[in-house]
Amino acid sequence: MEIIFTTAFKDIHRSKWNHYQRTNADYYNDFYKLAENIRYKLIVYLETGVKPMKQFDNIVFVEINEVDTFYDKYLERDKEIIESESYKDKIPMHRKFNPEHVYAEYNLINNSKINFVKHTKRLFPNYEYYAWIDFGTFNRNIENIPKNINFELLVPKITYNCFTCLYNATRPDPIDMLASNVIYFQGSTFIVHNEYVNLFHDLWEKKLVEFQEKNITDDDQNVVLQIYFDNPTLFNKVYTNDWYTLYKDTLNKG
Repeated sequence: MEIIFTTAFKDIHRSKWNHYQRTNADYYNDFYKLAENIRYKLIVYLETGVKPMKQFDNIVFVEINEVDTFYDKYLERDKEIIESESYKDKIPMHRKFNPEHVYAEYNLINNSKINFVKHTKRLFPNYEYYAWIDFGTFNRNIENIPKNINFELLVPKITYNCFTCLYNATRPDPIDMLASNVIYFQGSTFIVHNEYVNLFHDLWEKKLVEFQEKNITDDDQNVVLQIYFDNPTLFNKVYTNDWYTLYKDTLNKG
């Protein structure tokens, strides 16, 4: 009962995007690697009518509409923001086609990760740690998948994989981050101690509302960045040089 993982997939029609396209088959091919290789309990949220390829003893499939998500709650407001001229004017040309500045659906489904984690905790309340893991690209290299985790390296906080050093850093303005290519927090996986799941959820929602009040929207990585600067002692930062390598480079034993 040390750790339980959560993932989810919602079709936001990425195959029809003009840039950064990805098909549903791409997502599912990567997910199959996760399903076949993870040995921890995994809760998978899927849309109604989507059938899992097969059953696994350690995997539970749940309909996604059982969860109250930020996607459902804030999508229309985020669409208004992302389509507004005042928002578009904040985005420099070199970032005009980034999905977080074009598709409100992309931002809101990524910011809803914590909703699914919280729901998993409601279903299975007795785990020490609750972890998110992405459904797709994260699992393309099976070495990235959690395996034989060294729990001595975890502390009872909110653990994130980070790129850019935050020690003695000053808070970047969320508006300035719309124009920045600097990445601090990787959103592809995170681990929350039981004690902080509900708190993290509430802090996340509060920050989304603050963003909307500034007439901005962004992906989960930059939302979490601002939550961190409000509450730095809640976080355990693990630095790596590559994407998706929290387990491969640090937490997996041997």
